Amino acid sequence: MEEDKAYILRKILTAVSLVLIFATAGLLAITTQLKTITLNYYGNVISIKTLASSVEAFLLQNKIYLGETTNIEPSKDSRLLNGMTIAISSDNEGSFDIESIRESYAPIIASVKEEIHTIPFEEETVNNADVESGTTQVLQEGVDGSKEISYIVKSKENKVIQKDEIKSRVLAQAQNRVVEVGTKVSRSSVVTSISSQVVDGGFVAYNIALPVEQQQYAYNLCKRYGVDYPLFIALMFRESGFNPSVSSGYAYGLCQIAASNYYNLNSKLGITDLFDPYDNMTAGAYMLSIYMGIAATKTSDYQTQIVYALNSYNMGEGAYYNNCYSQGIIDRAYSNNVLATRERLINTGSI
Repeated sequence: MEEDKAYILRKILTAVSLVLIFATAGLLAITTQLKTITLNYYGNVISIKTLASSVEAFLLQNKIYLGETTNIEPSKDSRLLNGMTIAISSDNEGSFDIESIRESYAPIIASVKEEIHTIPFEEETVNNADVESGTTQVLQEGVDGSKEISYIVKSKENKVIQKDEIKSRVLAQAQNRVVEVGTKVSRSSVVTSISSQVVDGGFVAYNIALPVEQQQYAYNLCKRYGVDYPLFIALMFRESGFNPSVSSGYAYGLCQIAASNYYNLNSKLGITDLFDPYDNMTAGAYMLSIYMGIAATKTSDYQTQIVYALNSYNMGEGAYYNNCYSQGIIDRAYSNNVLATRERLINTGSI
């Protein structure tokens, strides 16, 4: 029994010895194949250890790629020998210094930055029919909100070259400014009475930029003051182009009533707002009727009376009489324009 154990032990020791011999032989073979190569890469010389057997295998192992104009010595198909020098250069590219390139290279640095931005408040208008037109009141003051925006910022040599938003979150909602605007219109007694009248069969609704209800009011207004209806429509077009909110700086509304006439018209007619189309038309028709009455004292010719009234409306009765009518100048460009518009309105129904 003892002899069997000794026999088995001798076999194990023999096997281990054989493994060590083969392993040592393998390491010896690898060591003998390991080569030290000097690489001259465009003037930069470094030492590289390799197991490659050819120059081409060495290049692939070290990820060195050659262009069409690159020179290599020895050639790629040469056998690689220990201590060999491989020189790589180019007639076009010349040599370069890796260190100097590294020093001059400016890397692009990316970073995430957060900024706080203002969310501006907006103004919200609330109409109130119980408050007089033209009256405003701030119900709530506006407050700006804020939000945080995150950006990815790319910089080169301390200068931002790209900035992209990646996310945002609201820190505080903006609070709108709320303004109450009165829309209630207080009509004068004259406007109220004329508005309540029903138009008769002589009314014509023209194809113009004036609402039919305002045309109806103008028709009844002209009947009240004895003014020619299509003539009055033509005058309004000449003065404002039917824009009730137009202002020339001293005259206002559809009929371009001068501000200097406001107090007189307010006391006689009760009008309060020269931008209100009904107040404005009332003032315009009334003034045209006054000028027609003055013209009747100057001439019995109705056509001349119309021209006199129109030019007086345009430049003032005294100025027209002294500078034009008394000098024999009856027609002017203004009156000619209004009369031509009147004829076009009658003949075509539009302007």
